[in-house]
Amino acid sequence: MSSLDSRRDGLRHAFLAGYLFVLLLLTVYQDFPLVKIIGEIGRTPIVLLFPVFLLCEIAMLAKHKRITNWTRFHTYMFGFILYLAMVSLVYILIQYMGGAYSFGSENLLGKGVKVLIYFLLILLYVRHIQLVVAKIGKLGTVCGCFLAAVTSLLLIMSVELASMPNALTFLHSGDAPYWRVRLLTSESSTTGTIVVVYVAILAYLSRYWNKLARTLTIVYATSFFLFYLFVTGSKGFMIIVLLTAAVTMVKFLDFRKKRNFVLLVAALLIMYLFIANFSVGIIQSFQNDIENYTSSYTRMGTIVIALLTVLNHPFGVGTGAYPVYFNHYLEQSVNLMSSVYYKWFGVSQINVSELIQYSVSTKNLGVKSGFFQWFMFGGLLSVAFFYLVGRHMLLKVKTSSILFLALVFTLLSLLLVSLEIKYEIWLLFAFIGLLPGKDEQRSAFYNKPEALK
Repeated sequence: MSSLDSRRDGLRHAFLAGYLFVLLLLTVYQDFPLVKIIGEIGRTPIVLLFPVFLLCEIAMLAKHKRITNWTRFHTYMFGFILYLAMVSLVYILIQYMGGAYSFGSENLLGKGVKVLIYFLLILLYVRHIQLVVAKIGKLGTVCGCFLAAVTSLLLIMSVELASMPNALTFLHSGDAPYWRVRLLTSESSTTGTIVVVYVAILAYLSRYWNKLARTLTIVYATSFFLFYLFVTGSKGFMIIVLLTAAVTMVKFLDFRKKRNFVLLVAALLIMYLFIANFSVGIIQSFQNDIENYTSSYTRMGTIVIALLTVLNHPFGVGTGAYPVYFNHYLEQSVNLMSSVYYKWFGVSQINVSELIQYSVSTKNLGVKSGFFQWFMFGGLLSVAFFYLVGRHMLLKVKTSSILFLALVFTLLSLLLVSLEIKYEIWLLFAFIGLLPGKDEQRSAFYNKPEALK
């Protein structure tokens, strides 16, 4: 190879690495001011890359004359999108036949198309991330990109802690004071998956560096995670950490392997740390939220609405007409919650003001849980989708403890966080999808010189 060719390859490699780093930063940016112009889909700058994703797909199709690097996850996601499109059309037609063409200011057909774009963008994002990583080829370089991204997150978090409650407001969609760590998201409850996913992938990729660099990287990643653990104010994050530790204990009860014993001890230490330092604060915070705020009522109320919807429409109501059904079951949800909160917590009157606002506006209308939101969209088939994806991913990471823990944490988090713009979740799925599995056919996609083995 000539020096010119070598230099060209070096520049290409550097460009791809820089581009991946930018993608990683854009992935965590989930409070983009564009939301004020085009709605919730503009809360992430990833939407601006939609044309880039499409152009790359077209270029790959033109080059290979077929769709390449298609994985089992792509099949699940694409099939789910087709199903949602079909169900959405059916329920929109039902509403049209009844004379309902819109909900509030939103046309039902337009709403259905906009929400389906979320799903299509997720599929394109996963394929694009996998394409870029495969083009880079060297996972040592990819590790460097994640190291730079984690360092950026650490700097952002440090600036936030030093300048609360008005930290980096110019980067957010609103300028209201905020007293918790939220990185570049809208609220603290959405940051936990970001930290876990980035730290886990960084620690996993450190195996492609020498022993000293790997050790230092793992220490750095662990320190960052612990730092976040002690400064975050997210109750949901703490609860999911505890549940993840409990699942880890169940999985690694077999002491025949030394690694299992170490992981079990680590899980016990995490649970002790949680109970000793965080449980009282979380209980008090939860009680305070019940007495004075609306977030717990809103989250539980929207989940109840989703359950009532699927109970009456087992195959879901799609992405267009769901606001109509959301509003239809709102009163039943409030009545049921009033009864439950009185029996369990002794609260005779609950604050559902935020929930009631959904009856007159489509702003932020949706279930405050990614799993139950998609459950409302796709009904029982969405459960099958999550089961197939979860099983597929767990099979792929069964030989990696760090990725297993990250995946379990992420799967449990689906109950608490939305999914449409949580691209770090899809980043983890994209990365795991690059790992070879026994149930997938080997191809050049998985056989890069040093990586993906």
